[in-house]
Amino acid sequence: MPARAWALCLGLIAFLLAAVLGLDAWQTREGESSLFGLPWGHDERAHVPLPSTPAPPPIEPRIARVAVIVDGFGARQDLFDRVVAIGQPLTIAILPDLPLSERIARAAARAGLEVLLEVPLEPYRYPDVDPGPGVLLLSMSHDEVAGLMTRYLAELPSVAGVIGHMGSRFTEDRAHMRALLEPVRARGLVFVDGLVSNLSVGDAVARALGVRSARRQVRVDYAEGEGPARRRLEEVASVAARRGDAVVIVRGHPLTIRVMKEYIPGWEARGIRIVPVSRVAQ
Repeated sequence: MPARAWALCLGLIAFLLAAVLGLDAWQTREGESSLFGLPWGHDERAHVPLPSTPAPPPIEPRIARVAVIVDGFGARQDLFDRVVAIGQPLTIAILPDLPLSERIARAAARAGLEVLLEVPLEPYRYPDVDPGPGVLLLSMSHDEVAGLMTRYLAELPSVAGVIGHMGSRFTEDRAHMRALLEPVRARGLVFVDGLVSNLSVGDAVARALGVRSARRQVRVDYAEGEGPARRRLEEVASVAARRGDAVVIVRGHPLTIRVMKEYIPGWEARGIRIVPVSRVAQ
């Protein structure tokens, strides 16, 4: 073979060898192993493990809460005893100026139950529809309303807050609701709007005054009978799961207390916690 041909062959072989070695070096820099076991200026830093990033803590599921208010106390000791026997942190609402109002309030505090003052408020069709003694009326001046509220709260000093009894007409009047809520604000208490009227301004006025407030979602009334009472209580778990909490008002009566007691274990089995109403007030 002529010398010129040999030179070309050797040059081509050298070129191909350089190309293969260059490709091998490039692959090694990219993290691949060398085909020929060559180090190619290996960077030891590539083998230094990076500090691991800790996994984020698991997100705790929000526990749904239900505040159950049993109202209408002040005249019957047996109803109060039934509620205490349930052994749950229920809330009871006590009407003023009834024979057992103060006694039940003291007993509730000893039993670890939260207490609300249940203020009789003027409904539509008053006096044919009568909330009972000590009712607050729209015919009263704002000072009279505030004065009665101050007296009621002084007679039941252990209460955590206030809820209305009836009051479909009274709760629609912004000025009178403000007069009612001023003593509540002064004592740092909560207000529960029972929503006896769809036009109630109680919650809005409370929030405007800086009073912690809660609104009722479910109401259970013995006057409707056992079937409707059960249907209302069946709504509670889904309402609480959707909202995160729910306020349930149960009219105090042997029927409603008995049926409510049956539903509480089912709520707890679904992860729902029974809490005093002050825990869900915003």
